[in-house]
Amino acid sequence: MLSAHDVWFGYDARSPVLRGVSVDIASRALVGILGPNGSGKTTLLRLLAGTRSPQRGVVTLDGAPVAAQSRAALARRIAVVPQETQLAFDYSVAEVAMMGRYPHLGAFEIEGPLDAAAVHAALAATGTGHLADRQFTMLSGGEKQRVVIAAALAQISDSVEDTGTRVLLLDEPTASLDLTYQLEVLSVLQRLNAEHGLSIVISTHDLNLAASLCRTLLLIRDGRVVAAGASEAVLTQDSIRALYGVDAEIVDRPSGGRAILPVRRTGS
Repeated sequence: MLSAHDVWFGYDARSPVLRGVSVDIASRALVGILGPNGSGKTTLLRLLAGTRSPQRGVVTLDGAPVAAQSRAALARRIAVVPQETQLAFDYSVAEVAMMGRYPHLGAFEIEGPLDAAAVHAALAATGTGHLADRQFTMLSGGEKQRVVIAAALAQISDSVEDTGTRVLLLDEPTASLDLTYQLEVLSVLQRLNAEHGLSIVISTHDLNLAASLCRTLLLIRDGRVVAAGASEAVLTQDSIRALYGVDAEIVDRPSGGRAILPVRRTGS
């Protein structure tokens, strides 16, 4: 389990970005962190990934403080997919996916058969194996996102810690994609959770994405938790109003899940 307990963090001493936030991400969980821009979602992901340390509180992975673990050890268990990926050079898809294997290599060590097998499996799992020889810059937005997810999967695969929790953290994974590519990425994430046992955490402000994908939600505004728990219990008209300052209609879809329809700003 990856957990944050009563974490506080600020980029300066006077303005905390997170104020006593707690969350538990169990093995095989699908968790959404919802909130408006500036609510602290991305900062919470950074604390969970161990790239930032809380000023108060603690983040633990399977009971061990994240701050006490090496960057390489953490990177073999926790991978981050950023909102956008910019590369300095024109790499092939296979080369981008192979970048995920760096935490498994020692100093001056080159990739071997195990790394190649992990990359091949990761590309297959994300439906990008047929793109292996293509240049990354020539791909569509949805294809790029799936390749970056493949690199993250390769990063947390085939390590000696495979019996522990493995976590994929994604920051606004569908923000710049059209509807077709959004559905492709969501399908990949559902498959990685179900078939590969990954715990998946997405930071988003998209209510409908969270409602369709996530089983558990954490709603934060101004660095504080507004609500947390099972998606259907958390996504209520009251919590949406508190989170975004809008009135919304919640519709149960015949195919399953819910659709969130914003109606008006509160008080308008």
